[in-house]
Order: sequence, then C-alpha cells, then structure tokens
Amino acid sequence: MILRCFSRGEMIAMRIRFVFSALCCLRMVSDTFAADAPEFQSGVMPIFRKYCVGCHNLQEANGGLLLVDYVRTMQGGESGPAVNAGQSDESRLWRLVSGQDGPRMPPEESAQPTLPELAIIKAWIDGGAKSPSGELSITGLVTPKIEPQGIVREPVTSLVASPDGKWIAVGRPQSVEILHAVDHSVARSLTGHTGSINDINFSSTGEWLCVASGETGLLGEATLWRVSDWQRGRAIRGHRDAIYAAQLNHDATILVTGSYDREAMAWDVSTGLPQQTFQGHNDAIYGLSLSPNGQLLATASGDRTIKLWDVRSGQRLDTLTQPTKDQTSVAFSPDGQYLAAGGVDCRLRIWQISPSAAEGTNPILHARFAHEEPILKIAFSADGRLLASSSSDRRIKVWETQTFTQIAVLERQEDWAAAVAFSSDGTQLLAGRMNGSVTRYALNPKGSDATGQRQLLTDSSGASSAAAVSKSVLQVEVEPNDGPETSTAFALPGEIRGQFQRVSNNLDTAQKHQEAMSDRDIYRINVRSGEVWVIETNAARSGSRADTKVEILHADGRPVLRANLQAVRDSWINFRPTNSIATNVRLEFWQEMDLNQFLYMNGEICKTFRAPSGPDSAFQFYAIAGKRRGYFDTSAMSHAKEEPCYIVEAYPAGSPIVENGLPTFPLYFANDDDAERKLGRDSRLTLTSPVDETYLIQVTDVRGFTGDDFHYTLMVRRPKPDFRVTVDTMNPQVSPGSGQRLKFTLDRQDHFDEEVRIDIVGLPAGFAAASPVVIAAGHVEATSVIRAALLAPEPKQEDWLQVAVLASGVINGELVTKAVGHLGEIKLAQPATVRIRLVPDDPKSTSADGGLVIQSGSMITAKVVVERNGFDGDIRVDVNNLPQGVIVENLGLSGLLIRAKETERQIFLASRPWVSASSQWITAVAQVEGNQSSPEIILHVKKTSDVANK
Repeated sequence: MILRCFSRGEMIAMRIRFVFSALCCLRMVSDTFAADAPEFQSGVMPIFRKYCVGCHNLQEANGGLLLVDYVRTMQGGESGPAVNAGQSDESRLWRLVSGQDGPRMPPEESAQPTLPELAIIKAWIDGGAKSPSGELSITGLVTPKIEPQGIVREPVTSLVASPDGKWIAVGRPQSVEILHAVDHSVARSLTGHTGSINDINFSSTGEWLCVASGETGLLGEATLWRVSDWQRGRAIRGHRDAIYAAQLNHDATILVTGSYDREAMAWDVSTGLPQQTFQGHNDAIYGLSLSPNGQLLATASGDRTIKLWDVRSGQRLDTLTQPTKDQTSVAFSPDGQYLAAGGVDCRLRIWQISPSAAEGTNPILHARFAHEEPILKIAFSADGRLLASSSSDRRIKVWETQTFTQIAVLERQEDWAAAVAFSSDGTQLLAGRMNGSVTRYALNPKGSDATGQRQLLTDSSGASSAAAVSKSVLQVEVEPNDGPETSTAFALPGEIRGQFQRVSNNLDTAQKHQEAMSDRDIYRINVRSGEVWVIETNAARSGSRADTKVEILHADGRPVLRANLQAVRDSWINFRPTNSIATNVRLEFWQEMDLNQFLYMNGEICKTFRAPSGPDSAFQFYAIAGKRRGYFDTSAMSHAKEEPCYIVEAYPAGSPIVENGLPTFPLYFANDDDAERKLGRDSRLTLTSPVDETYLIQVTDVRGFTGDDFHYTLMVRRPKPDFRVTVDTMNPQVSPGSGQRLKFTLDRQDHFDEEVRIDIVGLPAGFAAASPVVIAAGHVEATSVIRAALLAPEPKQEDWLQVAVLASGVINGELVTKAVGHLGEIKLAQPATVRIRLVPDDPKSTSADGGLVIQSGSMITAKVVVERNGFDGDIRVDVNNLPQGVIVENLGLSGLLIRAKETERQIFLASRPWVSASSQWITAVAQVEGNQSSPEIILHVKKTSDVANK
C-alpha cells in the first residue's frame, strides 16, 4: 500500500472539484422537478424538520430565522430574506445548505441532507417557492388513510355554548359542528384544522370561536372563526406539540394556549406573534383557564400541580400542590374568586384566589372526593351558581357553589362524557361523549316532584343529529322511609341525597307541641353473594350539622351480625381517662398482652402497636394522622378510668365458640364516625355479603336532631384499594459526614393492606440514602436516612430537582409503581457537633455484609458510637425503623441515653418469637444538635425453625 500526503493547495482544489461535481448532480436532479415543482408541505417541510428545526424553532431561533412553517420561512431572519423565489442561486438558505457560503448549515458535525433532499429544496425555490396547498396542514406529517367500516360517529372532544344563546359548538377530532341552540340541528361544519381538535371556546363577547388542535409531537395550532359569518380568521401556529387547551381573553386581544410540550403561551391576536411563554411545568398541560379580567392564567398539568401566572409579565405567581395525581381540567368561577380543578386523583378541589394571586395567598377551601375514577372535565354555569363534573366512571355530577356540595348525579352515561358545558342561561346542562352522542339536560332548580322533594334534573327532548336522547333520574330520599315496609329502593352503585326531617307527632294534643321527633331513613339494596360494598355518608364534610350513623339491617329490620368477639384477656384502664383521639392508654396486666392484638373498649376495637417500655408508660395503638385507628368499622370514643377492656379474637358469625369464662361480644355492621379517621364525623363501613340477600341501610343522626340543616348524601360504591405515600421530611439540610432522617407516611385506601416499597433515586453527587425502604403490611410509616460525604459539594438546583421518590405495591395482584415526588431542596448544613454511628458489638451477631443478624425470639447486642465535635452534654438516642416486634430492651426512664462526655453505649435488641424473617435498614438518631442520624445498617431477622409463628 502506498500512502501519499496531499498539500494544502491540492486539498482545496479537490474540495472545489467535489462541490462543483455535487452542484452539477443537483442541477441534473432538480431539472426533473422543473415541470412540477415540489410542494412545501409534503416535500420541503419534512426536510426542514429533519435537519433544521432543531435550531430554528420558536424557542431557539438562531439568527432570527424560523423554519417551522411557510410564513416564517419566507419572513427570513436577521440577515434578511432567506428565500428569493425563483432564484435559488441568490437565496441565502440554498447557499448555506449547499455549502456555497459559510457557515455551512446544518453544521458539518450534524447529519447532512442527501443529494435528492437538496435537490427538492432547490427545485422548490426555482419553482417559485410556492405556498402549501390548502394553507392549513403545515407539519409535513404523512399518515395513511384508513377507511372506516360501518357507521362511525366521531367522539366528542369538547363542547361549548355561545354567550348569546344562539349556538352550541361540538368539537370532534376532525371538525367542529355548529348547532342551533333551539333544536340542536346542524347549521354548518368547520373543517381544515391541523391535526386533531382538542378544545373549543367562545370569546366572552361571542364574536369569535377558538379551536385548539395540532399534530402530536410536531406542532400546535389555534384557529379563530368569526361567528357572524363563520369565516376563518387568524390561525396561530406554534408549540412543539399539539395544543390541548386555548382561550381568548375578555376583549379577544390575547389568546392563551397550553400544550403537551409542557408550556403555555400568550399570543397577540392582531399579529399572531407570541407575547409570553409560561415555563415551569414538568409534564403536559391538559387544561387552562383565564380569570374573567384576563390578568391571571391557571394551568393544569400532568405534574400534579395547578400553576397561577401573570398574563402580562409571564411571571409564575403560585403553584398549588395539593393534588396527588395528574390534573386534567381547571376553571375560574365567573366572579374570579374561586378556582376549581380536577383530575386523575378523583377529587374536586376549590381554592380561593386573592387579587394578587401571590404565593401563599390562595388557600384551598374544599377537597371533595367527587368520582370513583378520574375527572375528565369541570365547568361553571354562567352565573356561577353551579359546577358540573364528568368522569371516566361514566358519571356526571352537579355541585352547588356555596359549599361545593353535590346536589345531583345523572344516571350512568353510555360512554365517557369528555365534554360538559352549561347553556348561557343556565337552564340546560350539555354532555358530549366519546361514542359521539350529545345530550342536553334541563335544570329545574325550583321544580318539585309529587313527593315534595327537590327535583333538579329532568330530561329534555332534542339532541344533535348524531345523538339519541338520554334520560336522567336523580336518586333522592322519598319520605316516609322510616321502616322496612316504606324503605326507599336504592340501585347499586349509587348516591342518594337525604335529610333528617322534623316529624309531627299526632298521638295527642300535648305531643303536637313537641318540637320534633327523631327521624331515621331506610334504604333497600339487593346484594349478591361475595359482593363487597363501601357505604359512606357525606354530611359534616359538606357543611351539614348532621352527625350520621349507618347500620345494616336484614329485610325485617333486625341488625346484621358481622362477627362474634371472644375475650381472651381481661384488663382495665388503670391510670386516667382517654379521649377519642389519644393513640395510647395505660392498661392493667399489659405484660400478658402482645402486639397486633385487638383490644375491645366498650364497643371500640383498636389494635396494639407497641408495648409499654415499663410500668410508667402506655400501650401504643395503630394510628392514622395522629389519631388512633378503629377496626371492624368501629368508631372511636372517650373512655373512663377503671373502664373494663379485653383482648379479643374475632370469629365469623355462626362459628362455634368454646367458653373460656370471659365474655363474648356480638359485633354488628354499624358505624358512627369513620374508623380510619378520614371522614371526620361522617360514617363509613364495608359490607361483604355471604349470600344473595336484600339488606336495609339505616341512616340516623346519633343525637336524634332534625331540621333543614341536617342533610346528607349516602354513597354505596365498589371498594378501590389504593395507596398514597408522602414525604414528611422535605428540604433536608445535611451536615458533611453525617445524615438526616427521612420519614414517609402511607395513606391506605379501601382496605389496601399490603407492604409498600419506597425507592430513592437520582441523589446529587456526594449524597446517599438508605434505599429501598419498606412500609410493612398494615403499617403506615417508615424512615430512611440521607447522608452527605465529608467532602460533598453543595447541590445545585438542577441536582435536587432530579431526585425522585418512587413507591411500589401490589394492588389486586398487579404491581403498581407511583411517583411520590422528590425530597425538596437538599442543602449542606454546618458541620455537625455530634456524629453518630450504629455498629455491631459481637462477631456472633455480625452478618457477612457488616450488618446485624438476630434470631426471632432472641436478643443481641450492638453499640452506639458518637463523635463529639464541640458538644459534651447528654445525648438521647432513638433507634429508627426496627421491624415490629424487635425493640431496644435496655431503656431507662430517660430512654436510651449516652451520658455527658461519654462516646459510646451498648444496647440490647430483643425480638419477639413471632417476628417474621426480614432484612431492613435501621439507623440511630441523636436527639440533640440538629438530630443527626447515623449511616444505615442492615438488620437481618432469621426465623428460628423450632419457634412456631404466633
């Protein structure tokens, strides 16, 4: 092989010859397009998107040149026009992409257009640089056409009524139907939008209709239509993905858009140019709403937040973080005082918005569990008196806006109602569904049915040409219903609104003067064998004065037995009374009791969580949100000193019980206050039927009170086991070479009782955490530790934003993983004056990985070591995250204490015999000088083969 070195002059000459040859080839190829020049949309735009739009887009317009559509391409950039129509050799765009002028575009290190692609650009310019045919489809996306089979109705994606009451606009993926509001006949169809239509809105004056659409992953478009003659106005194009929501301000001078690209934008309608870009969401924007004065913008995002923005400046004013899942719809009330939002977490939330909307000035007023499945759309009536919500549970509900209490529910829809809207006069509710049907429901708030009950919804004839008329029936209590023979039939699942009414007693004249008799309401349900139903009331949560109690009865009125409770240990409260909240109680004979046992206290059933550490301490119970939890749907109550109580075992109804000299207690299906302490004074219980049977649900006020203010909603639904994890220790500040405790709390829903694993990922350089952490089955909290290396660098904002906390659990046999969020802002603190470590003390109990190993039913030793860097006082130490049944045995009255100037202490870890095999991280925390935490150490519990499970 002969190698030859070329001179610089030879290299230049070779390059010139190459360029000349390439241009000759391009000229020959481009001549083939001379008779029929390439079309911009299908020919040129895909090449721009492939090689050019990465640097010449709405967010990054290098040289001021935008190549996102035909209009902006022809406008050119900072160096003037980029294209001279008919003259490619005089066009700066062509000379740069062909390499005739510098700098070469795209840059040489980037992918380059092929010769045929260059020939298309040249032929388009030489052919006159003609605009795209049709003018509207500008993305260059080519998709195959699939002919539908049979009769197909396009889904309804959005729905809105004009302010003057003349028109109803129905958005479908490919067109907008304009209906006459009187008879719902189709007046015309608006077509030619780019991509699928996602949202439509009239301006407040009714002069314009705005249509939001776009091509997924490519471009968004918002088109204005003049209502007076239905002529197309300006089409505003932008965003890097489809526009999901768009709205005009009060005088139609500013248009705001929200996109799947995570950004919202404000546009000058007169010029079509962007005024502000609202950046800050970490996921798609699914909905938005302008305040009535046009000064505030609210955006709903898949990042589980609602954000408030100043429209003029683009400044973010507040982030509303109460939602726990994606938010899909948001709406300002017509007076601008309230903001409503809903989404995947099935809850309707209401915030009060201050005039400035500044951070911290927008308190949440209500958080209503609204639907069994994600909320799709919410909408206020024009007068602000009513709010409608629709959901993928195929329900539409109506809420009054004084207390945001549900007042009506439509029958289950034939398909998802993705769109709901009120007529301009508030007399009708419009619903559009995914099966293409549209229905209108008449609102008669002053009407009454034959029983005198408030009848809020009646069916109205007339529907769009593509829809059949649906009927709506609101389930309400029908009096009298205070006995089995007069009970109100209740279809499942469902909701029914009732009221404890004053009932005159007509037995004699004296009694006629009595103010009232207590009222009970009875509803009849049919349940099949094995079905499980959750029964709950909504009263106090909605501002009612009622304190409900729910009971399940047989068809003849007898209470239904749930279980028999046999006492196996007797005791009494031996120190002081306990209220209905306290999570502990001092018991006699506590040494005879164990953990995870049921304690019966005058009808209330609790579960023991942690044993007393000595005669002067109390038994701890399982708790939720700082309140003790009830079991078997029993309600918490206050208890007196010396009151008898018992450790009990539960047996199914009808099971034989062997006498043991202690009492047996029947347990019926009944609940006063929610046992899990989530509904306040409202009631909830779970019914599982062993046979097909007709049951009665009896609802009463526990005090026997009645009156107009004593109303409630009774709901019967299928259980939806779920969980939600929250981080209780946000924004940790960690000293170099030390650690800080992290605490996680688990909210269990509808009897989800499995373990949940928590993983912490993406920590900044120099930081580490004990991960994964497991919240054991039946438990509601666990701890971890975050540590900083001695020379850890100070994290940057982008570092701690990358931290993610993930929670995983098995629901109905399927693994579900949820993004909990992050740890907030992680910062380095000042050097710690106390550093602490937890280490093995005995080789026999040291595991191969340097941790601790303990046999169930045995005891081992370990050592707590502290490094003092200026603090010489007493140090109280807690050992965190021990498995239940493993305790620190040698605690004194002051707990685990390291005396002043001492640097270590031996501790004894003892395991109950029934503790299951497991491995989990444990840490020691010094309860002084910043509560420094030790590095994690793993504790392995080994099951002793000859010890049976308890």
